[in-house]
Amino acid sequence: MKISFLINNIYGIGGTNRTVINLAEALSAQHEVEIVSVFRRASTTKFSISPRVTVRALVDLRPGSADRNGAGSDEPSDVVPRQEEFSAQYSRFTDGRIIRELQKTDADVVVGTRPSLNLFVAAHTRDGALRVAQEHMTHLAIPPAVRAEMARVYPRLDAITTVTEADARSFRENTPIPGIPVVGIPNSVPQPSVPPSDCSRKVVVSAGRMHHIKRYDLLIRAFGMLAADFPDWQLRIYGDGGEAGKLRALVTELGLAGRALLMGGFSPIESEWAKGSVAAVTSSAESFGMTLVEAMRCGLPVVSTDCPVGPREILTDGEDGFLVPNGDVAGIAEGLRRLMADEALRREMSAAALRNAARYDPEAVAARYVELFEDAARRRAAAVRGYRTPGGPRRTAAAQAAVPPVSLGAATVDVTADDAGWLRLAADGPGEGRHRWQFVLRHKPSDGEARPELPLRTVRKTLANGGTRYTAAVTPSALGELGDGRWQVTMRTPKSGAVHMKAGLRDTRALIDARGRLVARPTSGPVGWNLPYAQPNGRLMLRTVLRQEHVECVATEVTDTGIVLEGVLYGRLLLKPGALFVVSRRGRHAANFSVPVRLMGNRRFRAEAPVRKVVDHRLERWEDWDWWLQPAPDDHRKIRVCHLLEDFPDVKGAYAYPPVPLVGDESSAYAVVHPARPVWVRPYCSASGAMAMNVVDR
Repeated sequence: MKISFLINNIYGIGGTNRTVINLAEALSAQHEVEIVSVFRRASTTKFSISPRVTVRALVDLRPGSADRNGAGSDEPSDVVPRQEEFSAQYSRFTDGRIIRELQKTDADVVVGTRPSLNLFVAAHTRDGALRVAQEHMTHLAIPPAVRAEMARVYPRLDAITTVTEADARSFRENTPIPGIPVVGIPNSVPQPSVPPSDCSRKVVVSAGRMHHIKRYDLLIRAFGMLAADFPDWQLRIYGDGGEAGKLRALVTELGLAGRALLMGGFSPIESEWAKGSVAAVTSSAESFGMTLVEAMRCGLPVVSTDCPVGPREILTDGEDGFLVPNGDVAGIAEGLRRLMADEALRREMSAAALRNAARYDPEAVAARYVELFEDAARRRAAAVRGYRTPGGPRRTAAAQAAVPPVSLGAATVDVTADDAGWLRLAADGPGEGRHRWQFVLRHKPSDGEARPELPLRTVRKTLANGGTRYTAAVTPSALGELGDGRWQVTMRTPKSGAVHMKAGLRDTRALIDARGRLVARPTSGPVGWNLPYAQPNGRLMLRTVLRQEHVECVATEVTDTGIVLEGVLYGRLLLKPGALFVVSRRGRHAANFSVPVRLMGNRRFRAEAPVRKVVDHRLERWEDWDWWLQPAPDDHRKIRVCHLLEDFPDVKGAYAYPPVPLVGDESSAYAVVHPARPVWVRPYCSASGAMAMNVVDR
């Protein structure tokens, strides 16, 4: 049969997008499947989609598109109630595009994916197609006016699905649709491509959009209650959204800078789950709880609030995680404490999580949907004379193998880092034919000349689906040629131009262990580091580091009156009594101020930044002061203090430190504004990884 999913915007990031893609991929093994996106605001989808699934859009809103000013685009929709969450996106112009699509579709089954679209599917889909509504929201979270419209229009549907049994009951009780089955079918989550967590790394992970319903404020407060007892643990929260600013302020208020990290959006997310040992979900409401299943499939026990309606159907309290009272900070903290304190318990619950989450495999969920469609077709055939039921699977078992990408430009490269400095690259591409594609690293200089390209020995393997798997490795010795810089990961043949490859999974968990060893046992040789990352456009890059002398900032403490840093020195030089921490003003008014460091051995030190000195001697409203270490008082060589040795690229964003407000001690040459009001001094890590502080009169 042919199945068509109608979705709001498949080109964005969101839980509905993920689960629709997972289901479409599973169904496409034996059926013809398409995803029809109402809107298109980007050139490519954020999530990878197999070419076996057709993707197209009805309204192109990219810059320059004529659809941005289509006739009727400034008039409200006649179909979508204004109380619906996304109603402002719809207009009479979009109404026309959607209705024409549904009237002419040749699909056997049309599946809507949110209330606004389900109203279109119910009212306007051609009579020969089955009409199915997916409800991803908690039913009672839908505004009453929208539910009233659903009650009026939904009787034209053939079936309704919710993502939990509890919400199916709620739907039947609160918005009964006589004669239409309402069935709870969970979202699907595929088995991750990365190995599961071994629960040894001291990281708590949470992920989802930065929205107040996720209640990350509760999680941060709960972690703050445990921070003193678990000083070597870290909280990482992944996601984008409007709450990020408030959450950063809370991290600052609780003194958790450098301990509770806001990591921003990350895709694919599996590799980041696998870095953790505990997952946390603290939402006040969840229609399902995709992140719970994602975490469990990566082997993490989960501490989740027992919110309506999903978590209690996913977690088994005390077996694969803990359900704690909704909105209870102390309860969240206690659940985290039990797992953070007991590695054996984490491993036991990890095994249970992997076992229990297998029921959400896309193949199993797809089978339930096929059963639902077939049941709906039988009921339609019994009630409507002349209705022809859809055919069975259109693909044979041999066609179930994953379809290779249509081009290398559509392929993704997965990267695995180990703690010995190796990076292993793998990409599945189309059949090679006469081509001899090879991985090639191309230097992207920030200034100066580009370095020579570095071809990598590439191994090719023909796959059962007709495609080719390409693998290569970047060895530690390659850093001698790569040096300090950024490199594009490309593929090319002797007769073709380079293709800058898209980033897939980046499994860099081993770099957490590597950093731990380097910090604990500083080396006397050069420091090398090789980090894969994705550009905003999704292209794969490497950030390489090779330094004969290096100073790594391992801790930065900001108090009400000052800034204290702790650092480690690598290379041939050793710290000598009288070693200095130096701050240097950038720009045309260059100046240096230095303070003695406190030695903690011959390679580790602590120092208090001379913040009052820079406040008293500033010359502009905004100044940046770079951090340096002078290891010996009689040797004027200085080494830049950096924060580079991490398993993720955006150190600047993750380690966001609060400012210190100071009035200063001396009369300032810049007396227009000082010392009448505070000057703000804030440490930060630059995009290049160098530590500095800015001095700002606000």
